[in-house]
Amino acid sequence: MKWSAKKKLSLITASCLVVGTFGLVASTTDVFKDNIPSVASEKKQAGVSQTITPKTLSIAKLMKQGLVQTYPGDPNLAKSTFRVDRLLSAPPKSLNLVAKDGHRFITVPFIMEDTSHHDGGYSVYKPNRFTLQDETGKEYESVDYVNRNEKAWKNTHQYFAPYRSQVDVVYQVPINKKTFVLFASSDAFAKTHTVKIEVD
Repeated sequence: MKWSAKKKLSLITASCLVVGTFGLVASTTDVFKDNIPSVASEKKQAGVSQTITPKTLSIAKLMKQGLVQTYPGDPNLAKSTFRVDRLLSAPPKSLNLVAKDGHRFITVPFIMEDTSHHDGGYSVYKPNRFTLQDETGKEYESVDYVNRNEKAWKNTHQYFAPYRSQVDVVYQVPINKKTFVLFASSDAFAKTHTVKIEVD
């Protein structure tokens, strides 16, 4: 079959239009693909922009958890069965403690003296297990202690009345933390104590 020049020209023009249209659609689709973020990139972007607010507690609210709210050397508790004396300036030398970088020691003297009982029995009393908390709620356990009266406190959990017990308990805390709440609870005394501890 012979094609006239006019028909050949029409066929070529139509072919060009089809190819051109297909190319335009394909290139347009690629542009949209480039501009649509993937699920993975969205997750990554969300992760980068996400911020986490640290938990902050009020020292006053922590103190309210105790039925007895006090501080080291509180004169109002001078005759109480349990109390906390003034903080010691340094840990007992016999412990040979060395603070980690960025940390320091707080030494708390716990006094227990129950003169109302003379039966020779004992009460469960664990001052070495009392903990500190800072304003973020982070808890600090004791690192060591010294028992000043072995007649009064034995086996790390027995208090014998009517003797006077003094246990100097050492905590290690970050230098940049200035205020703590100590929680003290025991079978040896009736009420939970919260002790506000402030250091320079």
